[in-house]
Amino acid sequence: MEKSRKIIIAAALGILFIGGLGFLFRGTLKVLAMEVVYFSRGDIPEITADFNDVTGDMKALHGINNGPKSGYTGEEEDSGVWRLDMTKLYQELHIPMVRTHDAEYPYGQDKFVDIHCIFPDMSRDPEDPSAYHFEETDEYLAAIVESGAQIFFRLGESIDHSGENKYINPPEDYTKWAQVCEHIIRHYNEGWADGFHYGIVYWEIWNEPENITMWTGSMEQFYELYRTTARYLKQIYPELKIGGCAMGSVEEEPVVQFLQSLKADGKDTPLDFFSWHTYTADPDSYAERAASIRELLDENGYEDTESILDEWNYIESWNDLEQAAQMIHSPAGAAFIAAGLISMQKSPVDLAMYYDGQHALADLWCGLYDSEGRTEPGYYAFSFYDRLYRLGSQVRMDEGIDYFYCCAATGEKDGILLTNFNPAEDASSVTIRLKINGGGKRAAITRINDRYVDGVTTEERWFFNHAVLEIQAGEVVYIELS
Repeated sequence: MEKSRKIIIAAALGILFIGGLGFLFRGTLKVLAMEVVYFSRGDIPEITADFNDVTGDMKALHGINNGPKSGYTGEEEDSGVWRLDMTKLYQELHIPMVRTHDAEYPYGQDKFVDIHCIFPDMSRDPEDPSAYHFEETDEYLAAIVESGAQIFFRLGESIDHSGENKYINPPEDYTKWAQVCEHIIRHYNEGWADGFHYGIVYWEIWNEPENITMWTGSMEQFYELYRTTARYLKQIYPELKIGGCAMGSVEEEPVVQFLQSLKADGKDTPLDFFSWHTYTADPDSYAERAASIRELLDENGYEDTESILDEWNYIESWNDLEQAAQMIHSPAGAAFIAAGLISMQKSPVDLAMYYDGQHALADLWCGLYDSEGRTEPGYYAFSFYDRLYRLGSQVRMDEGIDYFYCCAATGEKDGILLTNFNPAEDASSVTIRLKINGGGKRAAITRINDRYVDGVTTEERWFFNHAVLEIQAGEVVYIELS
């Protein structure tokens, strides 16, 4: 009887133990079952993330146009001076760089960043501190510094959609205009006129001079403005990076004409960086245009000049901004952002800044949050890329599937960013066999899609250094391995 009782107890304990294992590892067993089913299939493309093969550094591509505070009211009783304060979000995303273009929205406030806002009367002496109006720009830039981002200061004017063309005309005196720029630099870097010591490195001369809403003069007049200003500033501040010209047309002819103009009078003109813009519905365009621009810079003797994409976003047609806004604010828009960042990371772009983060344009151009400060799917695409960036080192990751983008990085942990950006209405999901070399076996998988717009995370253990994953069309997936 005693022996039978022991057998029964042992059997019961065995059942409980096995049941407990099943409870604890049912997720793992499911993964193992899926891997067994899919392993023998030869029609599933295999993609390898090789964490033993470092290919370079992750780049600071998740910058943004305009600072965390925007929608200026000037009235304390109107919910404060700023309608939108995204400082906490900028800090969460570790936004590396903020470009100060188009800060003068709604157009006509005459308060922020633009030359005419800071130095409103060109008849006055540039050496006179009382001729400058820094107050609102001081506050605007202080918010950027508080967020932890570096400032990328655009010297020039905001775009003029009013048709009045008050401030986008060629200056009457190019040297005096350059002297005003000098004193703006002195104010923010050397403390001049009760200023600051921000150490701003990047100073960009103008924006889209080929655009009639940005420059009413000829291109030859702009070339002269750039030559005069760049030479003047670089002579005084050789340690700073002086460049331009935020060109919207990046076809070969206008780029080459600008580069050739820098030596048109037989003298060299500084070009520490060449900045350019691309709005597109094809994420591959960023890499393609970056390669073309790098080639043109090198061919014209500017091998050391940085290539900076400082405006980018989704657009299929400028005649249908409603469609663009719907895409930008959707999970598919997040997939576009992720695909774009991955495309840039694998291209010769040195820095990039997304357009745009300010209150007045958030409901059209900002896929990270709306004008009320509520996060949108694009926030997570930026967050995932930031996680790769902070890991530090990009590793080799194979591609080769249409509309499928992937990037991996290693550091304290390992990370993989995947997205399936297929804009077709009948686009299907993609199934891949993800092979891991040298990475961890514990995977935390976060997905952003139509069902989970704020993300859902699952955890798995990958025993055989590979896993089978299905990625929906318009889905973004981040995998953390440990």
